[in-house]
Amino acid sequence: MPTETGAGQAAEAAETAGKARQVRAKTVVIGLDGATWTLLDRLMAEGHLPTLARLKREGAWGSLRSVTPPMTATAWTSFMTGKSPGKHGVYDWTEPVPGTYLYRPIDSTRVQSRTIFELLSGHQLRAATVNLPLTWPARPINGIAVGDMLTPTKESPGFTWPPEFKQTLDQQIPDYRIDTHLCDREDDLLPFLDRLRHLLDRRGQLVRRLMEQEQWDLFCTVWVEMDRMQHCLWHIFDPLHPNHDAALAAKHRPAILAIYDLIDLRVQEMVERAPPGANIVFLSDHGFKHCRYKVFLNTWLAEQGFLKFHEKQPGATHTGRQRLQRVRQTLSALGLDTRRILDGAKRLGLDGVLRRNADQLSRFASDIDWSQTRAFCHGTNAIRLNLKGREPKGSVDPQEAAAVVRELKERLTAMRDPEGNPVIQKVLTREELYQGPEVAGAADVVIADHNDSVWFYYSEGEIPSRIFEPSGWASGNHTPHGLFLAWGPDVRPGPVEGAHINDISPTLLAAMGLPIPDDMDGAPLLDAFLPQRLRPRYRSAEAFTARRHESSGAETAAIEERLRGLGYLQ
Repeated sequence: MPTETGAGQAAEAAETAGKARQVRAKTVVIGLDGATWTLLDRLMAEGHLPTLARLKREGAWGSLRSVTPPMTATAWTSFMTGKSPGKHGVYDWTEPVPGTYLYRPIDSTRVQSRTIFELLSGHQLRAATVNLPLTWPARPINGIAVGDMLTPTKESPGFTWPPEFKQTLDQQIPDYRIDTHLCDREDDLLPFLDRLRHLLDRRGQLVRRLMEQEQWDLFCTVWVEMDRMQHCLWHIFDPLHPNHDAALAAKHRPAILAIYDLIDLRVQEMVERAPPGANIVFLSDHGFKHCRYKVFLNTWLAEQGFLKFHEKQPGATHTGRQRLQRVRQTLSALGLDTRRILDGAKRLGLDGVLRRNADQLSRFASDIDWSQTRAFCHGTNAIRLNLKGREPKGSVDPQEAAAVVRELKERLTAMRDPEGNPVIQKVLTREELYQGPEVAGAADVVIADHNDSVWFYYSEGEIPSRIFEPSGWASGNHTPHGLFLAWGPDVRPGPVEGAHINDISPTLLAAMGLPIPDDMDGAPLLDAFLPQRLRPRYRSAEAFTARRHESSGAETAAIEERLRGLGYLQ
């Protein structure tokens, strides 16, 4: 872990840490993935979530604007860095593999910034984090970290920091689970709720143990269960969903709401274990709303002439797609996939040769005629140009790129759903949306605002034949507005306007008496705290470059399987 350099800086850090311990209260951060006041207020009115209802009455609260698009990995990274994606470099769950049309999952080493936990460590303050997305492999901090949903398995190196804490976790909670897959049918609904209950129970044990037995100045955990239910059960428990199933609701709504109340109980336990004088801050990475349609952008791009598939050759009995599918099925039966093959070739020094042909084994890349393709989608709300000089088989000259982008913008904003309703309100280039040294990692064109009743899918498998499909059990989707709530002796009760997820880390630093790096995009939420308790000060940011972690083929396959089970990959 990079540390402060120079005797003067070390002395300043020690002095700051001493003052922080003497003057500033400890802070607890509770992440509620996918939480939105729009839903929670209605549940509170029904008598649910009594702890959250009390804290909202007594605390400072408001809507929290997420990143664009409101994507989980990007948003939580913006929370812990105080920066926009153009600076921290995280745009999605996956990123392109250079020189191919393959994609690989990201991890914590893709975050090109110090996190708030590393900043605290530089001031000799201790932090503890549990299940915060984009913290695997664990980056060294002064404290304890337990990995998130992108951890391949509990046995993966980097699941905990320090590494030896893994043994303690295994001894105390041997059946601790990282995450679970979503529910897509009624006969899995109750088992799905049981899996969520298990997550809440075992994670609760860990959180209570860490809060009670470890030394910490900042404690942070993320509860993901709201997000998991809202993605696949919204049409059941929310009577306002256009496809609300009243029969299923009568049968299962009480069991679903019991999970919300169990989350509230976990919150109560954390509040009770916070030391006297502690401030507690809640946030969500995005909001939620009903979803009616899946939209397959690559299918739309093909219909509009931006993307071309390989055609069947005259007289052939099978298309190239069918032949490749058989090859992939054979490899799969042998326990092999493209990335595992590349992983083995790398150990033999042959990955450069094999990588040039790896696209032929990719379910996504092998179906596409890249010589005739101008644009493709592989990312959340994101479209890339097949640009010459950047993509391996680029077809778009750089001087033609602006014209292709204009055409994409015009056609995307003209898209209509099956009922004739406009779908997309705003399309931006990466330069219009992001600023910073990591902008080149973003897609060329991003859908920045759209109808909340649709969910844009990209497929790393065979591309569907239809643009729109009913959402079915994928009945809830992200919206840009999550929630913010603060409670404690330093908090000024009442509504807070204009909060952004980038603002949380600088607010926490100011509340703990620590200087804010001047390259953060967020600003302290002054309206949420008493003026005498929140006096921001800034210092020059230091350069930072993360060391890249290269996942093995087995690790990559495990992460992709979890993302697939959560609906993020098709």
